[in-house]
Amino acid sequence: MTLEILIFIAAGLVGGMVNSAAGGAKLFVFPMLLATGLPPIAANVTQGVALWPAQLPAVWVYRRELMEDAKSLVWQLFPALLGAVAGSVVMINSGNDVFVRVVPFLLCVAVVAIVLGPKTTDLMRWAFPGERLRAATTVLLTLIGFYGGFFGAGMGFMLLAVLSASTGQGLGRVNGAKNLFAAAIQSAAVIPMMLSGFTDWLAAGCVLAGGLVGGYFGASITRRLPEKPLRIGVAVLGLVLTLSFLFS
Repeated sequence: MTLEILIFIAAGLVGGMVNSAAGGAKLFVFPMLLATGLPPIAANVTQGVALWPAQLPAVWVYRRELMEDAKSLVWQLFPALLGAVAGSVVMINSGNDVFVRVVPFLLCVAVVAIVLGPKTTDLMRWAFPGERLRAATTVLLTLIGFYGGFFGAGMGFMLLAVLSASTGQGLGRVNGAKNLFAAAIQSAAVIPMMLSGFTDWLAAGCVLAGGLVGGYFGASITRRLPEKPLRIGVAVLGLVLTLSFLFS
């Protein structure tokens, strides 16, 4: 039990540091929870519950910018929230065998999202020119919400791309909206998770505590380092974990 608690705390520390560097904490927290013997769905639910509170302070930091765009953001939130609840419910009821078969693909999606980073915005504008972008935005936000409820690793990069492309604003401007959408999606998804009976509350508490500490120290270190090498480093490590999961 002591070793498991140390792994839970270490998972939170690593996840918090990774999130502060480039995002993608779930790429690391999920395999570490699996290593303690948690079944795949229980590990996924536990990390979702544990990492959820970390989204909330970022929304508060951007509250002024968010109030300026509140009306348009509220309408865009609806499809994402519906997708989040649907994704969470489907994940909880999918069964461990099905979930294990899907996870390697989801981990690859997360790695690609992290590697591409801001370039994803340019790809979206190229793929959906003119009026097509508006309809595509609604569909993509619903799908991202579903993905966030089902697994969610790398979701922040996907949200940045869609919101930046749909508004025509730079990544710095839409970062507040990204934090709002990520927090809202996780808040909607975490309700079915908490009610599912799959949450390991000891693990969730340890991951949360470790994540808060890791996030603080990670931010202090990574704010002095360039973003692109950090993002690539996280993606490479995430790819290693993906391959180890795939061939384990």
